[in-house]
Amino acid sequence: MSFTAIGKLSVVALTVMMFLVGIGMTPVGGVARGFADEATRAVDYQVAVAERIRRITGDVLPSVVSIEVIGVMQSDGEVRLDAPTTGVIVDADGHIIASSWVTQGEAASIIVTTNTGTRFPATVVGRDEHRELVLLKINPKDTVLSPLRLNMEAPTPPVGSTLVAVARYGQSAVPMVSSGVMSASDRLDGTAIQSDVRISPVFYGGPLLDLSGNVAGIVIPAVGENGADDPTAWYDSGIAFAVPSDVIAAKLDRLRQGETIQAGLLGFVIGGADPYAPGTTISTVRKRSPAERAGLKSGDELIEVGGRKVRRRQEVKLALGRCDAGEEVAIRYRRDGDETTVNVTLVETIEPLRPQSIGISLNELKVTSVLEDSPADGVLKVGDVLRSLDEGEIEDAASLRQRLWAADPDTEIQFSVARLSDDVDAQGKATKPIKLSMTPQSWAGPIGARSVESLPLLAETKTWKHTELRLPDVSNQAVLWHPDTSADANLEAAADESTDQAEDPDETAVVDASSPGELDALLVVLLPPSQRDPKQEIEGWQELAQGHNVAVCMIASEDAERWQLAAMDAVTKVTTAAIKQCGVDPNAVAIVSPGILSGDGSSGAKASAPADSMVMAVSLSTENVFHGAAFPHWVKPPAIRLRRDAPMRLLRILINKESEEDWPAWTEAIKRIGCPIQTADQVDQAILLNWCRTLRLL
Repeated sequence: MSFTAIGKLSVVALTVMMFLVGIGMTPVGGVARGFADEATRAVDYQVAVAERIRRITGDVLPSVVSIEVIGVMQSDGEVRLDAPTTGVIVDADGHIIASSWVTQGEAASIIVTTNTGTRFPATVVGRDEHRELVLLKINPKDTVLSPLRLNMEAPTPPVGSTLVAVARYGQSAVPMVSSGVMSASDRLDGTAIQSDVRISPVFYGGPLLDLSGNVAGIVIPAVGENGADDPTAWYDSGIAFAVPSDVIAAKLDRLRQGETIQAGLLGFVIGGADPYAPGTTISTVRKRSPAERAGLKSGDELIEVGGRKVRRRQEVKLALGRCDAGEEVAIRYRRDGDETTVNVTLVETIEPLRPQSIGISLNELKVTSVLEDSPADGVLKVGDVLRSLDEGEIEDAASLRQRLWAADPDTEIQFSVARLSDDVDAQGKATKPIKLSMTPQSWAGPIGARSVESLPLLAETKTWKHTELRLPDVSNQAVLWHPDTSADANLEAAADESTDQAEDPDETAVVDASSPGELDALLVVLLPPSQRDPKQEIEGWQELAQGHNVAVCMIASEDAERWQLAAMDAVTKVTTAAIKQCGVDPNAVAIVSPGILSGDGSSGAKASAPADSMVMAVSLSTENVFHGAAFPHWVKPPAIRLRRDAPMRLLRILINKESEEDWPAWTEAIKRIGCPIQTADQVDQAILLNWCRTLRLL
């Protein structure tokens, strides 16, 4: 039982005893003694834990220092006043491990205050950008330092262990202590442990101890998988991340030598939409990557990574997530029934993806439409069945989408295609596949260059309706505008149309009672917090949405003042429910904010700002839930983790600024993770709906 649980139990026991005495009843015999014994044991335990915390804190405090960053210049020219943070002395020469909080901005000076109150200027020696750590150096002169030993063989505390965070605050170096429990390991892609210790930025860079006084890790200012409003926001949620001490001990020599440590990249993608589903088959190998140089190919099944058995994509991610650029990792894989092991050296950077397209839509592997003026126009035909790409078998449409996304720019590709003709067998299948070549084109760039007028609607359903999406664990209001596919609704629409056309004998009523799978796309709109009624707001979209055969789902924020990043899970759940309700192709789902419709941002921009940031956060933090995201170029980006080695994001970004010279700085980060940025200086509802329809294209 945890410390907190025992404390609550003792309070309950004492409360029951006082209640019985208050009403004139005295617990008899063993019952009274039982309550008293339980309360006594709980108090004794709390006293023992408090005494242990005081002892281990006293032992480590001589090694803990306060760090002040002075003279950080802001973008507006003002000098920023940063809160002090913490560091740990790791050797007698004056090396101090600290968090990346120290180097978030260029500082005029960094001042270290030791336990004796002595102040030293410090310089940055090395950086571990993979783990949000830096190594500082002071000149202790005649001062005798008390280094804290970090053990390369230190075990990770088991989940549930009591942990203690230690810090020093400001010029006076006042000690600060907070305690909690170890809640998880292998967090942040395998680089950190997680606890519920209550901290603030002062604790960043400080030690996290177990009750034996061992250093479990160093606290860092990390953002979790679902992001945060700013890099420090997680401490308000009772979440603290720390880099394990054995990992830091192993990296210290490299940091002392002045290295900058980066995350390592291999350059392959594991197939499948669910990271926790069984399966480790490689779907794509990046060109000129370590994986390609090691001979790995699409279709290889990974068995072990770095000595760890892997059975699902998440396990591959954790096995590689702890590896740095320059390190070698053993990869064991299975191909055609044979197992092989190769050693691969990870690299710091791989040329970012420049996603390519050919302009077709598929039903399974059968071509259903070809976009005019696309690479496939005049090469592929509706009805063609795709068999292979560059001599590699095409397993399904999803794997083909990934392979095209990772294709080399300006490089010809070749399909093997089964085309129905006079030369068919008894089952109507082509007996001689033909070879067809084309050069894909980049998705990035102005969308005006891509006309979708030639892209036929999948259906024209006559009757549409509203559906309120209510989920038991979601409090956000949401409304879906989509086709009413019930037989009664379509028969009624047919009858009405027949009556209207009866006056003209040359007109014949045609009713296409579409199935849910015949929607072109789904557009999810996050409303500004000031707009509280999704059903009212959706009325302005209904006619155009129906005309474009695109369902629209509008979601209101829970809070009337803001969108909170904690609502990302709610947005994902509502979107999943909307996909199920209308049966749309999951590849044709986009999320947008009304801010992109507000022209140059002079009007409506302030009101839509929370929704704009939320759309960016949701689209980039969730894994292929959305395949398109549209927000204005002036959006303020939230603090989210964008890992270059994350699974391939099949996500297109639309912003309302065509001139690349005027793009904000965050667009570089978007391009580095392989998301193509599409542009249009002016965006209206029709443009947005047409763009959404192109998401089903490959």
